[in-house]
Amino acid sequence: MTGIQKCIVALAVLVLAGCGPKAEQWVDVKAAAERQAQGELILDVREADDYKEFHIPTSMNMPFGRLSSQLAELEPYRNKTIMVIDHAEQRAPRALEQLQKAGFTRVLVVKGGMAEWKAAGLPIEKLDMKQPPPQ
Repeated sequence: MTGIQKCIVALAVLVLAGCGPKAEQWVDVKAAAERQAQGELILDVREADDYKEFHIPTSMNMPFGRLSSQLAELEPYRNKTIMVIDHAEQRAPRALEQLQKAGFTRVLVVKGGMAEWKAAGLPIEKLDMKQPPPQ
């Protein structure tokens, strides 16, 4: 590696070290379930179809791609804790960053996402696709 390449790699490491949630901004699924039972919000940033397939009871769905345009809906939670969840930690850390930039200071990411939530046997709601719609 040349000197310039080493400098670029070192700079990239420094930049990436500051990215993403800090250790205190993560919450495991069991703690998230307990906190939700005490009234804290779980914000599911998966797509609407994924949310309809299965989701955490009483969670709010706001797909990541629409988060910035729907921030007004989260205004009642500005000074409350918001726990962000996705499928497996792909979008939730970026949602945390977006929320923080918008002035939300009490934001956490649920470790392992919905995959971990289901694996832990925590409550989920499913849309029963076999039932005909009510008439």
